Amino acid sequence: MDETVKVQEAREQFAQLLNGTQWQGKHIAITRHGKTAAVLVPPDWYERAQAALRATGTQTG
Repeated sequence: MDETVKVQEAREQFAQLLNGTQWQGKHIAITRHGKTAAVLVPPDWYERAQAALRATGTQTG
């Protein structure tokens, strides 16, 4: 992960975090009580991951 932020910080800086993923290619973990609750990834990375999962026949959400 390029960066880790707590949920409250993510709420306060959401637009900035999105800019980091979209324009800088960052992967950002959002934590709650010290555990990863979500991960923000660049859109192109997500699309490639989805395509790779489809190619292997793995179910995607």
